[in-house]
Amino acid sequence: MIFYPLRLAGYSLLSIGVINLFSRYVFGLELVKSIPGRLSIINSLIDFVPWLLLSLALIFLEGNRSRRSREHLPVQLLHRLLLPLLVGYLLLVPLMIRDAIGYNRSVQSEISSQLKNYRNGTRQLLDQVAPLSTPLAVAQVVQRYPSIAMAVLPTETASQVKAKLAKALSDGEARLMTRLDDQRRARLEGMFQRTIASIFVALVAAAALAGLRRQNLAAIRASGHMVAEYFAQDLLIDRSSWGGLRGSHDPQSPGKPPFLKKWLAR
Repeated sequence: MIFYPLRLAGYSLLSIGVINLFSRYVFGLELVKSIPGRLSIINSLIDFVPWLLLSLALIFLEGNRSRRSREHLPVQLLHRLLLPLLVGYLLLVPLMIRDAIGYNRSVQSEISSQLKNYRNGTRQLLDQVAPLSTPLAVAQVVQRYPSIAMAVLPTETASQVKAKLAKALSDGEARLMTRLDDQRRARLEGMFQRTIASIFVALVAAAALAGLRRQNLAAIRASGHMVAEYFAQDLLIDRSSWGGLRGSHDPQSPGKPPFLKKWLAR
């Protein structure tokens, strides 16, 4: 009977995990419309794999021997869900690859957009100072942009200040490109590593589910029964159901229960 508490632990782990996933995403179905939202859901499903496999291993521990009658329906349902779970985790692999590619494109698009905005701002600023003829007027325009680090000397002409401004803007664009490239590399490397690890976990989950299902099917075929009949075998009568059967079904009653009489009569 030591396996019954372990199976209860398996049912508990599985229930907690499913409730957690359901409560997290049941009101966030719009997440599937965006790449980050889909990746968040996939990551949660991948993170759930160890608990899923552990709970199923505990539930199907020792095959179908000495199960309680109250386990008949849930264990049969879980066996039938093994194939959909197996297919689901296999389908996560192409979905992860597709969304990883889409994430890469979105990062590239974001970087291009930031560079485009910076270049548009640079062009507008240079167009703004182009008609100015004094270095003071140019300096007053530059002072409106604290991010531009540029000193204006009293001896410089307006043309020199404009040239210095153009160089400062060009250097700023180079720094922006370097920073964005570093961010892109870090984000894509993290995504690549996460995708590879998630694909590996999904394949392991699919293989484990396939092995568990194969084990169950082999036992079902060996028994010569259908699935429902197989999981209805070898069930212990729940102790809680004995209370209303005193005298006729209670093992402590001096009278023999009807099913025992029939068995002895054979």
